[in-house]
Amino acid sequence: MKLPALALAAVLLSMAWLQAAPKLNILFFTSDDMNYDSTAVCGGPIRDLTPNVDKLAGEGLRFEYAYSTVAVCQPVRQIMQTGLYPHRNGSMGFFPIKPEVRTLNQQLHDAGYLISMFGKGPHHKPTEQFCVDVVDDSISRHPQKLAEATRKFLRMAREQGKPFFHNVNCYDPHRPFIGMRGPDDLAQGEAPSRWIRPEEITDVPGFLENLPEVRRELAGYYTNVRRLDDALGAVLAVLKEEGFAEDTLVVFYGGDHGMSFPFAKSNNYENSSRGSLIVRWPGTVKAGTVDTDHLVSTIDFAPTMLEAARLPAIPGIDGRSFLPVLRGEKLPGWDKVFTFYNAAFGNNWLPMRSIRTRDRAYIWNAWSDGKKKYSTENMAGLTWKAMQEAGKSDPEIGARTDFYLHRVPEEFYDLTDDRCERKNLIADPAHKAEIDAMRDALLALLRRTGDPFTDAFAKRDDPSVAAETILRVSAEYGGKPKRGKR
Repeated sequence: MKLPALALAAVLLSMAWLQAAPKLNILFFTSDDMNYDSTAVCGGPIRDLTPNVDKLAGEGLRFEYAYSTVAVCQPVRQIMQTGLYPHRNGSMGFFPIKPEVRTLNQQLHDAGYLISMFGKGPHHKPTEQFCVDVVDDSISRHPQKLAEATRKFLRMAREQGKPFFHNVNCYDPHRPFIGMRGPDDLAQGEAPSRWIRPEEITDVPGFLENLPEVRRELAGYYTNVRRLDDALGAVLAVLKEEGFAEDTLVVFYGGDHGMSFPFAKSNNYENSSRGSLIVRWPGTVKAGTVDTDHLVSTIDFAPTMLEAARLPAIPGIDGRSFLPVLRGEKLPGWDKVFTFYNAAFGNNWLPMRSIRTRDRAYIWNAWSDGKKKYSTENMAGLTWKAMQEAGKSDPEIGARTDFYLHRVPEEFYDLTDDRCERKNLIADPAHKAEIDAMRDALLALLRRTGDPFTDAFAKRDDPSVAAETILRVSAEYGGKPKRGKR
């Protein structure tokens, strides 16, 4: 069908305008292993700990409910780039994505963007599918070095006449924590602008125990959070100095998942998956706003940034764009998220699945059989040892550590008064109807996306199905190259 002359002229004019319009610059800044509520603006316990994060929130939109699809490094990084669930992109653990999977960086590269990746480079594999022009994995615990590298990158983009995608992945507050090996221990980076002392830790996160060694380790963690804030401030200052602040979409996600402590990272709990998402976009995003209506996920990041840049979407992805929310609109159907866990580093399979709403959480632990013991990197350091030691004389703490090691096949939490998920209500008859509804919704998602654990979940009353699935999938992935650590 031929278009009328006026309509055809309008289409051609629109296409010409889109081609001539300046492309959107993007700064995507992430932290590593940081709980959503560690920053002051999100209710963190340390006063004035994060002035730069807080300032950014005052200049943009903060999402109250943002979640990581998988609470461990490489899988979630590759989900941010692909918009696909882990069983769809191949990142079921520390594995490269499938060769046919397309990435955010490929879309940007084809549109002429100059692309950086400072930090977490080894967690994006294979390298050729991420199209990075400037890479440096050695400076992301060094705020001043990040500032210098950012200035060089921005000037390169200006000289080449290209829009940029500046991807800064700060390793803080990932372990090691500052000061754990003595007063001169900078944990592989620059000195922070402020050190947190153990006596400042008066409010221990509710999923941990208030013990001296826990507070000591938290002091190191929060000192790393301060250095993360230093890094963000340094990069944003250069963005402004180089004249790009007003035409750059800034997306801050802290962190890629929860802190490296028990009941957080490498699990499917609230404190494993919930992150702090802040978006600043002058002229589009209203400054100082907070969204409490939409549950967004890392699986939605790629489609949102591509639509913001007016670039083609990645075909066939699972994520959705929440761009209208950035413009102040409301979207239906954003009332739940699905989170996953598969393999820890070293092909250690601990498969879990979860569905979350604002105030309810259902978790299925496929690995829990009463015998197998959970073991991952979040049990390193002082906290887990302190909790185990305290459990020898305190029955309540002892029961909590035993639960962490073994779990139960199913968990259900009412988050309205149990945000730290300490009271499992899976056997409470008063919640049976909503538990069944969440089970049904999770099963439908697993079936629709082809999760290899679908049959095991459907037959969860027969633990042998899950055990056989773990053996089969572990063998399938065991021969694949593993990249990165933790």
